[in-house]
Amino acid sequence: MPYNFFKDFKKACKKEPEKVFPHKKALKDADKLFNLRTKSELLSFITSNGLEELEFETKKEWEKNPKKSNPMLVYSYEFRSMCKLGYIAIMRNEEYGNWIIKSFHLSNRSNNMMNIAFQKAKFIKK
Repeated sequence: MPYNFFKDFKKACKKEPEKVFPHKKALKDADKLFNLRTKSELLSFITSNGLEELEFETKKEWEKNPKKSNPMLVYSYEFRSMCKLGYIAIMRNEEYGNWIIKSFHLSNRSNNMMNIAFQKAKFIKK
């Protein structure tokens, strides 16, 4: 697992939040699925170890990069939060020194039966 990449990302979330940019869809999904309503809440969640059992998935070149002269790699990870299995994909724009949260949603491998049971029992919100 590229620990240093995520470690550097997490450090930027805490010390340089102005250099971390969640995509609009990632922020919308963070709100809808994890009740993280703002960029500030999302970054705080990340820095306070909300991404439990973080597991590296893949590293690949960003296919939809509009600026081919500045190639960027996408690092994706799965994590747990409460009874949800989540997915985060992040990139580093070396040209500008910025971080981008490309995706933040439930994992495609997620088994949400426990989540549904907790919702029915009213332990967590839908």
